[in-house]
Amino acid sequence: MQLASRFASHSPSLRSDYPLSDDQIHRVAPSIFADAPHESRSQRYAYIPTATVLTELRKEGFQPFMVTQTRVRDEGRREHTKHMIRLRHASQINGAEAIRAAFK
Repeated sequence: MQLASRFASHSPSLRSDYPLSDDQIHRVAPSIFADAPHESRSQRYAYIPTATVLTELRKEGFQPFMVTQTRVRDEGRREHTKHMIRLRHASQINGAEAIRAAFK
């Protein structure tokens, strides 16, 4: 399956047939859990923590099944790089077809 974004095939990613835990996600895509924007962002930049969005979507029955983030040249940006999560709703997990949501 090809990603619907500009994530290279060698980008760190994890896919599973079962919902991913926060520990699994953090090992592959630590930028999802960044608690503040990178220092290069201006004061006008509105930061929305992905982990907070993920927590709220889990409350609505969506679970993460795939995560990825871009590779970085500067390790100082690893915790703040572009990332993507693919989710499925609990009612669709074991069905023949699944409606997926992705956000990045």
